[in-house]
Amino acid sequence: MRNVVSFSGGRTSAYLCHLMIEKYGRENVDFVYCDTGAEHPKTYEFIRKVNKNFNLNLTCLRVDVNPELGKGNSYSVIDINDCKPDLEPFKAIMSKYGTPYNPSGGFCSDFMKADPCNKYLNDKYGKGEWKIWLGMRIDEPKRLKEFKTNQAEMFEKEVKKGKFNREVGYLADISDFDKQDVLDWWGEQGFDLEIIEPEGNCVFCIKKGANKIAMAAKRNPEMAEEFIKAVSSDEVRQTKREIPKEIMYRDGHSLESIIATYSDFSEAEIASTIRSMGGLESGSCSESCEAFACSTDNYDLFG
Repeated sequence: MRNVVSFSGGRTSAYLCHLMIEKYGRENVDFVYCDTGAEHPKTYEFIRKVNKNFNLNLTCLRVDVNPELGKGNSYSVIDINDCKPDLEPFKAIMSKYGTPYNPSGGFCSDFMKADPCNKYLNDKYGKGEWKIWLGMRIDEPKRLKEFKTNQAEMFEKEVKKGKFNREVGYLADISDFDKQDVLDWWGEQGFDLEIIEPEGNCVFCIKKGANKIAMAAKRNPEMAEEFIKAVSSDEVRQTKREIPKEIMYRDGHSLESIIATYSDFSEAEIASTIRSMGGLESGSCSESCEAFACSTDNYDLFG
C-alpha cells in the first residue's frame, strides 16, 4: 500500500508532508498537488518552497477535460513552475459543466482535485494499492466527522462503479497537533505561507461568505476582474439552471454584486464584520479545500 499525501497548499497540509517523511521515510511516500489555476499567488510560492525545502519531488496535476458530456475527464502531469493563477482548469471545467452553484457541494474539489488524482494514482499504482493522506487536524472534529462520513458514502458508491478503491488517512491519525501547534511549528521554519487571513488559498471560493469574498476582491482587484471575466464568458456552458450563471454565492450573490454591496466599505470595516462572526481564523474547507472531500452527487451536472 503506497502512502500518498494530497498537498492542498496550506500550512497543515505542508506540515503533514514533513511528518510523513519523518515517519515513513522519503522513499516510501509520494506527494501530489492538484492545481485549479485559481489559487492565491502566495499559495503557489509556498508550494514551490515546500517542494524545494522538504525535497518532495511533488507531482503536479491539472484536469484534462473531455468536452463531451457523459465522458470522463483525465489529467495532465505538469511542471511545478507551470502551476499558476491563470484559471485555465477552472475555465475548462466551466466550459463543460457551467459555473458552480452549490456552496455546500464539491464542484471544484471533485472535478479538479479528487478525480484527476484518483485517475493518476490508479494508473501509477493500481486500484486499491495506495492510501491517500489529508491534512485534517485533531482540533477539527466536526470537519473530520463530515469527511469520514462523506468518505464512507463515496467509497460504497464509487467502488460499485469501479471508480474509487482506496484508503484515507488524516494528520489527526498520526499527530496531536492542533492549529496553534501548526502555526508555532511554522514560526520556527525559515519560510511560511504569506497569505493574510482570511483570504485563504482559493481566493474566490464559493464556500466563503460574502464578507470574505469582498475582502479578497478589495485586496486582489485584478484577480477579481479576471474571475468575473471567466465566469461571464460565452465559453461557459449554459445549463438549465433558472438563475444567471454568474450567481454562485450564498443569498443569490455574484462576485460583481458582492463587490458592489461592499463598495463603500473599507478593508477595516469588512474585517470587523468577519471578526464579529468569528471568521478571521483560517484553515476551514472554504479556504483550503482538500481533495476527496466532496461528491458531485450534489450537482445536477447535466441540467
